[in-house]
Amino acid sequence: MESMSMTDHVRVVRHNKRLQQSRYSPYTLGTDLNKEKEKQKEEAIRLGVELSLFVAEAMFILSDDLRSTLHFCLCLLNIAGKRDYDGPVVGRLVHVIQYVFETYIKPKNGVYNDDGLSIHFELIKTCPQHFNFGVRVLNHIVWGLKNGGVVESYSFEYYIQELKKLEEKLRSAKEFSEAKGFVKDEIKSNILHLWKSLFEATAEVINTNRTIVLELFRPIENEVCCRRLASLLI
Repeated sequence: MESMSMTDHVRVVRHNKRLQQSRYSPYTLGTDLNKEKEKQKEEAIRLGVELSLFVAEAMFILSDDLRSTLHFCLCLLNIAGKRDYDGPVVGRLVHVIQYVFETYIKPKNGVYNDDGLSIHFELIKTCPQHFNFGVRVLNHIVWGLKNGGVVESYSFEYYIQELKKLEEKLRSAKEFSEAKGFVKDEIKSNILHLWKSLFEATAEVINTNRTIVLELFRPIENEVCCRRLASLLI
C-alpha cells in the first residue's frame, strides 16, 4: 500500500511494502568483480605484447639506418613514455627495445647513414598518434587495475582500434621488415615473459632501466636530435 502527499508540485512516495531481499549476495558480487579484474589483467598483458611487437616491427622498418632506429626508440620512451623508465609499461618497452636492437638489428644492420634518416622515415612519421595512444592508454589501464579498480570496457575497445590502424600502416613495409629479420612469433616468444609479470613487482624489469637506456642510446648521446626525428612521436 502506498500513501502520497503533494506539496508545491513535489511528489513524495512512501513505500510501506517491505523490499524484497536481493538475490545477489555481497560475496557473489565480489566474486564477479574479481573475475572481471582478472580477465582485464589478462587482456592488458596481451595488449602489452601486441604493442611491443609493433614497436619491434617499426624498429626493423627503420633498420636501414641505426640512427633513425635509435631516435625513434628514444622519442617513444621520452615523449610517449614521459621518461617513465621504471614504470610497468615503459619499463617493459625498455627491455623489449634493448632485446630487439642488440639481438637482431645492431649485428645485422649496423649502418649509420650520413643524414640519419631511414628510407622509411615518412611511413613511420604517420604513426606517432598510434604509438602515443598505445603507451599512454595502456599505462592508464595498468595503473587502474593495479589500484584495484575495473577499467571501463571502452578503453580496451579504443585501444584495439588504434592497434588495428597501426597494423594497417605498417603493413605496407612488411616485406622490408621481414627481409631485415623480423619474425613476429619468434620475438613474441622471447618477450612474453616480460609482460606475464606485468602485475607483479619483479627485479628483472624494475631495476637498472635508466642504466640500460643510457647505454643503449650512447651512440647518439652527443647529437642534437634532428627536428624531423624528434617530431616522430610528438
